[in-house]
Order: sequence, then structure tokens, then C-alpha cells
Amino acid sequence: MPEEKQLLGRQRLAWAVLLGSFIVCVVFTLSVPLAVNAFLQSSTELLDVRVQSNQGTVGIDDKSGGRQAVIAGDQGQLIEPGESVLTGNTATALVSVSLPDDPAVLTRMQIYSNTDVRLLEAETPRFNMSDKNNEVSLRLDNGRIRLTLPEAGERPSVIHITTPQGQITLAESGHYVLIVTNEETQVTVQEGQAEVAASATDEALLLSSNERAQIPTGSGPVGPLPPERNLVKNGDFSEGMNYWTQFPWQVERADQPEGQVRVLDSGGEPRLNIVRQGVGHADVLIRQSINQDVSELESLRFLLTFRILGQSLDVCGVEGSECPLFVRLNFVNEDGFSRTWQQGFYAVGDVIPGQTPDGCIRCDMIQAPHLRVPLQQDFFFDIDLGEELARQGRIPPSFIESVVLVSSGHAFEVEVVDVSLLAEE
Repeated sequence: MPEEKQLLGRQRLAWAVLLGSFIVCVVFTLSVPLAVNAFLQSSTELLDVRVQSNQGTVGIDDKSGGRQAVIAGDQGQLIEPGESVLTGNTATALVSVSLPDDPAVLTRMQIYSNTDVRLLEAETPRFNMSDKNNEVSLRLDNGRIRLTLPEAGERPSVIHITTPQGQITLAESGHYVLIVTNEETQVTVQEGQAEVAASATDEALLLSSNERAQIPTGSGPVGPLPPERNLVKNGDFSEGMNYWTQFPWQVERADQPEGQVRVLDSGGEPRLNIVRQGVGHADVLIRQSINQDVSELESLRFLLTFRILGQSLDVCGVEGSECPLFVRLNFVNEDGFSRTWQQGFYAVGDVIPGQTPDGCIRCDMIQAPHLRVPLQQDFFFDIDLGEELARQGRIPPSFIESVVLVSSGHAFEVEVVDVSLLAEE
């Protein structure tokens, strides 16, 4: 009998060991792949967030409390979560978000003057097999920003913006404007889709293209409201040259070549590329007809984002008529006369009276002095057209006829990212 009990005990022990080994094997078989998959899914790395000065001196507050300065023409500075970008009365900034070691732009942000933006998060999955999105989180305490999300590549990007009044989520390609004051947050969707939620309530709403919302302090979101209308069609060249008309090249010397006008992919987004290599003068004109009555508008803003990649002439030539990029607005003023407003841009050379003037001396147009921009850097230009004309003592427009882009000089290359003419009712 004792021997039988011992045999039975050994059998039970053997079964226990066998079952235990089987359970351990199953647990390891299931848990190890699950753990590896969880690691591959959740592991992240920082996105590259680069700040460049568009105009003036831009401040960057780092995590240790120190402040650094970025000036126009610098290569810019990478920032990390916890750091802030601040612009004063005369400064504006450009922020680009991209993958590490990849120049394709995931998000581009234009920061206007008197704005305070803090980067809270900027992450991308470390491994390609992860199905998570690129995530960027910002806090906008005051000021104005304009965000552009290009068409998503292999992995979508989601932007979260927190303001004193609420939270805004952007997950679709498009163009968005946020304005924050002590009294409210304004969100405008020029193209795309935005989710707008208030901090003070559980209310939220979804904005689509050409819609706007307000979040007053202490209450829920109000909207959708009428937005600013963009009178320019295909201003981001996402449809190639549709709605734009290119006029023939004008070349001074018969033995010299024309240039090229093309829509090319640059950094993951379409850009109008205008390039010419040669000796002697050449120019090309690209026009879009607008034909819109603007007499009853509250405001009319013109926005242009571009970069000058190169130019052979200093400033805009000896007569100021050969800028690598001019923008013109043809309009009828309130007295019924046709007028043209023009702004020239250059990136090389210094203004010298009598040699390289700061304006076109033979152009019969309304014009401000040519504006110098950083070479090979995106630049955004934004004006209220009515205020600009009033500053020059001119009568405001009642009818916009057309928008014109002109590239001129000897050898030059320009990329135009976006053209907008925003009408506020």
C-alpha cells in the first residue's frame, strides 16, 4: 500500500510538472509576441520641429528658463517639447514639422506678431509597422497662427491645440487659422476639418471647409459661422496650373533661353517653380482672373508664401524692375479708375540709390519699397489691402480684377507655396 501511494504521488507530480510546463509554454508563446508588438506599436521618437525667423527677432524659451534669439536669415533652431516660441511687435516666425532625417513637411505653421506658442508634444512611431499617427500638441496662449497640413503620406498627422478657452483637433490636410485673445478663441477652416471643444463645457462642434467658430471665455463654442472667403482658386497649386494662365516668356536677347514654369513636389507638397538660367533680361507673368465685387467687405487680406532659391542680379536690377518675384493686384477703386498695386521681393544685394533702387522707377503702379527676404527660406507675406492703400494715401478697391505673379531678372529661381486673397464680410 505505501508503495502504491508513492507511485500515485509521483504520477501526480509528473502531471503537475507537465501541465505547469505546458502553461508556462503557452504563456510565453502568447505574451512574448504580444509584448514585442506592444513595444513596436507604442515606441516613439521626437519629430523635428524647426523654428525660423520670418521677420525680426524671434524668442525661444527653453525648458531651463533661458531665452535664445533667432534672426531672419539664420538656418533656424530645432525645439523640443516644453519650449516656447514668442514673437514681439515686429517679429513673425515660420515653424516646420518633419520626420527625423526626412525633409518632407508634415505641418507648416506661420506665427504672427505678438504670439506665444508652446510645444507640448511632437512624436512619431519609431517603427514603420506601428499604426499610430504622428502627433503634435501645442498650447497657444495668445496671438495668431496659420497652419497648413499637406496631403498625408504613409502616416497621417494629428495636431492638437490647447487655448485658454478650449481644445482644437486637426486631422485632415488643409489650411487653418487660430486667433486667441483674453476674450475668445477663433478657429477658421479655410480647407479641411477641425473638431472644436470648449474647456468650460462639454460642448463641441465639427467645422468643415469654409466655416468658422468662436469659443468665448467661460462658455461653449459658437458656430459654424461664415468665414473669410478665399477669392483665389487653387492658390496652393494642388490642382497644378488650373485657374492660372501663364503668358509667354519675354526674353531680351534672341540667343538666350526662356525659363520654365512648373508645379513640382517640394518637401511633400506642390509648389509653383519658376526658374530661368541665362544672360540678359527675361520675365514671365502668371495671372488668375478674380472679377469680384469687394465694395461691401469688412476687410480684404492678401497672403503669399514663397521662397527665393537664387537670383543673379542684386536687389531688383538698376531700374528696380527685375525682382525675382513681384505680386500685383489689378483693381477698380471706389472712384471707378483701374489701378495696380505691386510688391516686389528680393533676397540678394543691398539697396544703393542710383544703382540698385528700392522700387521700380519706371512702373506706373502703386507700390511699397521692395522687400528683402531670407535666401532659400520660406517666407510669408500678409497685408490688409485696404490699410496698405490707405497708408499710401490711395483710394480703396471696389472690384478686384486679377492677381498676377511676375518673375524677372537674368538668372533666378522662385517657389510659390500659396496665394490667398481673404475677404471678410
